[in-house]
Amino acid sequence: MALINVKEMAKAIHLDKRSVQRLVKDSGMPRAKKGLYDKDKCTFWYVCFLQRSLEKRAVPTGDGNYSGLTDERVRSVRADAEMKEIELAEKRGELVPIRQVMKVFVDLVHMTKARVMATPPRIAPEIMGETSRVMIQAIVEKQLKAALNHLADDGSNYTLPAQK
Repeated sequence: MALINVKEMAKAIHLDKRSVQRLVKDSGMPRAKKGLYDKDKCTFWYVCFLQRSLEKRAVPTGDGNYSGLTDERVRSVRADAEMKEIELAEKRGELVPIRQVMKVFVDLVHMTKARVMATPPRIAPEIMGETSRVMIQAIVEKQLKAALNHLADDGSNYTLPAQK
């Protein structure tokens, strides 16, 4: 077992001293003791380290992980495909912006409120002078059902606001 210092170890594997120290700290390169390295053991470890890097077709990031163009390309292709799917869904009318949905919802709530609030003035003349509780209730129910039926269409009477 031939122990050498960091400078000699760096020279043996064609790196600088700082890179050797970084390999020890971040990637687990073996060290005999502080500042001393077993040349054969470390050289073998470094060859294996480089082989793993090549197998992954990537370069070490310094934190024990690898980053390669292949991974980045896959992520980019997936993102592009997702964006195209979103654009296609929008064109088919299967996807709408949240702002547009909120506008439609608010409009429907306002229409419902207006229709319900317009019911009492329509009911008042009909129940004027009516003494039967059952008859009054029937008139109120009839008018409320008419208001709700007017609101409960299939959406064909509603036009979407223009997109900005």
